[in-house]
Amino acid sequence: MFEAEDLCLISTPAWNIDASTTPCTCSDFCPDGNFVAYSNQPGVLSIVSTYFGEEKNRFTQNLTTFPLTSCHFHPSEPDFVLTTSKDGFIFLYNYESGECPLLTRHLGSNLLAMCIDCLGETFAIACADGSIRLYDIENMTRTKALVKMTQRVATSQVNNIYSVVFHPEDSNIIATAGWNDRVFIWDIRSGNPERYIAGPHIRGDGVDFRNDCIVTASAREKKQIEVFDYGTGKKVREIMWDVNRANGSCTVNTLKIARNGLDLIVGGIGSPYAQIFEFTSGRIIGQTGKMGNSISSVAVSPYGSSFFYGTENGDSACQMIRVKPK
Repeated sequence: MFEAEDLCLISTPAWNIDASTTPCTCSDFCPDGNFVAYSNQPGVLSIVSTYFGEEKNRFTQNLTTFPLTSCHFHPSEPDFVLTTSKDGFIFLYNYESGECPLLTRHLGSNLLAMCIDCLGETFAIACADGSIRLYDIENMTRTKALVKMTQRVATSQVNNIYSVVFHPEDSNIIATAGWNDRVFIWDIRSGNPERYIAGPHIRGDGVDFRNDCIVTASAREKKQIEVFDYGTGKKVREIMWDVNRANGSCTVNTLKIARNGLDLIVGGIGSPYAQIFEFTSGRIIGQTGKMGNSISSVAVSPYGSSFFYGTENGDSACQMIRVKPK
């Protein structure tokens, strides 16, 4: 694994996307890192080349004009990408054929976040009523609803869930978080949260796993980027936003770690920059170019060599990191 001082962020973006006047609400890299999915227009999902920014496909539909809240490529069938809208529509697209072979809709509450398990068999949606709904991805049928048990009474998590993520190796484990300053660790088999981590204040897609660690991006002035031990829930270390480099603070609320654990990208409200850190040491690798507004969505390629970031105005860019020449 490379050290932070061995890596450099190429200052010029590989490509840019013009502002759309509506936020970039979600983004994701495909499993081989060759394509990026993103949405910066309500109800519209675009697939572009990682290296040149050329549009591979653009999916529009006439069922909803609400923002897309999440998008994720299928982990083992990379031609497929799953996306969800705020008003509950769930679409499975094939970006090679341009078709939408499956769709369904969750009714009853707004849909705030979504994730797919490591096997690509199940996906989870986080709803505005605080519940988590599990679906079979092959036929888009709901299989289970998770709610928190309090004194033998089933209740939903009181506050909105803004981030939901499966454990990268155990499809029975889900982490969820919102603005109630807790990260809940759920076991699908029992249907209940087994424990929680107190402290993180999550206001976006700001929770991720890496090996036996949970990493959080909290929307607050201090203790913003924290690493916790998954087993004990104890804080391991903290990664500091570089205020001097960014010429100001940032209320971080979106974070993604490369699948190989090399690096992570963080962004948020109040700063037109995203910052990239080496995960193991927490040292900063670099900072993106200045954007037109606060960062609203970030993604990192599986090998940690490419980064996508979009803003509240919809303008987006992709930058690369490389090993410094000896």
